Amino acid sequence: VHPTLKCNKWVLYPSNHHVQQWDTMFLIILVYYAFAIPYMIGVSGGYHMIHQTGWLVVNSIINGIYIIDTFLQFFRAYYDDEGMLVYELKKIARNYGCSRQFILNLISCFPTQALLYGLDRMVFRTESGVSDESFLFFTILDMIKLLRLTRVTSLTKSSMYIQTFWEKQSIPKTMLAVFVGNMIMFCHWLACFWAFVAFAQARTFDFTKEGVPPTWISAWYESSYFPGSIDPIGWSNDFDRYALSLFWAIQSVTSIGYGNIAPVSRVEFYVANALMLVSGVFWAYAIGNIIQILDHVHSSEVLYKVKMDSANSLINCFAPTDHPSREPDYGVGDSEMLATRIRRFLTSQYHKTARLDLSSEFNSKKLEEVYPMIEHLSPELRQLSSLHLLRAFLEKIPYLSSKYLSPSEQSEVAFKCVFIEFGRGETFYEHLKYGRGIMILKNGFCMASRKSNHGHKRWYTRGNPIGISDVLVDADCLGRDERRRLLFCSYCLALYIPRSVILDVLKKRPRIWKDCGRWCYLRACLLKWAREKSGKRLNS
Repeated sequence: VHPTLKCNKWVLYPSNHHVQQWDTMFLIILVYYAFAIPYMIGVSGGYHMIHQTGWLVVNSIINGIYIIDTFLQFFRAYYDDEGMLVYELKKIARNYGCSRQFILNLISCFPTQALLYGLDRMVFRTESGVSDESFLFFTILDMIKLLRLTRVTSLTKSSMYIQTFWEKQSIPKTMLAVFVGNMIMFCHWLACFWAFVAFAQARTFDFTKEGVPPTWISAWYESSYFPGSIDPIGWSNDFDRYALSLFWAIQSVTSIGYGNIAPVSRVEFYVANALMLVSGVFWAYAIGNIIQILDHVHSSEVLYKVKMDSANSLINCFAPTDHPSREPDYGVGDSEMLATRIRRFLTSQYHKTARLDLSSEFNSKKLEEVYPMIEHLSPELRQLSSLHLLRAFLEKIPYLSSKYLSPSEQSEVAFKCVFIEFGRGETFYEHLKYGRGIMILKNGFCMASRKSNHGHKRWYTRGNPIGISDVLVDADCLGRDERRRLLFCSYCLALYIPRSVILDVLKKRPRIWKDCGRWCYLRACLLKWAREKSGKRLNS
């Protein structure tokens, strides 16, 4: 057994069903903490942390999950920058233990709720049951849990459940959902921070007590409060206090500013200035997102109008008819009728076939589409550019190498090649439009197998050509069981050389078939015969 596989049973793979469930649960906890911790610190001042045992139990359980997740990371396989899966435990432990994420995870496991609950009962508890100055330091310590929010992006990208859900939605819907979520989160944090500014100055939420310095809450209470309205005074009135803070946050973000909630102290003026500047920047971001969403909603309509404008410009350049009563030329037709047909075609394409653009290309692009600048170059520069881009790949195929083909012939082959993209988990037999061919991966890796020899699998990585010999054999002679099945284990960008291009080269240059091609053909036939013999032996 290879040393790297001895402890393979302890490795947690990203695609594992239980790992995916754990990540989804942890992501829900992070979203919950993103709302709960700012609220408990800024709005309630830690009141619920020490007066509700249920809150302590829930947070202790979550803290235990934090600790377990911190040390589970030492066993979790990951994908490196090349898209390769790293599953060796030593490399996993070295990568995670030396990373900043491990330090952040370890610090965020500090049990602040349990510590605050115990200290309040042993040290800070006063006769009234609430200590005005016992919460400030220890509630701020609870903010270290928010350090785990740095994992939200990676968890959303790795979670198959979330990816599957988002991929089923349209782009405008997903953009709108993300925008609304960001808007709610920003206003919530802004409201909690604005309430915390008053709490940090007064060290209590009983703002009417003697000796308490004036704050924006006390100023609002004296000027705008009337019986039956919201009451932000008192530790237990945290929901009313949150509603008042959220009202200020929303009117600041949206630049409405009623003026009934205003800063009073020097500190509040400085903080309000900073928060309003941040709110202005966020509102500009919000407007940009709204415009982008509307742009995506009407993108097909805008594209249709652009095409129609181009068509009208084309139609205006048609040669005018000298005599309207004159019969149209045979094979040319009337210009007015042609203009009508062009406009009707674009309209029908917009209403009926706008969604077929991607499928009509079969997820493949030629060299000019991948590198549009090539179309603007001179013929000589086009040829040289194509050779610099693809000659290294063509040299890996014996009968397409510079040994048999001139630079101009290799350039001609390069312009007939196509690029294809594959996602992780996709399978491939042959191209729907170009049929069979040779594939060379530019990045990523895949696994090849055959139905006739299912137990034998071969791995292909970047730069390894696939199907050099098989492509020369006719499909009828090769048989369906001998078709090569490719399973892509990561995102892959591949260069695809269609069989028709190869046969054209061999037809124009018979010497290539005599010196090289026929031996590759013979090799494919012998391997097919050997696989058939091996299969019959196993069956018997």
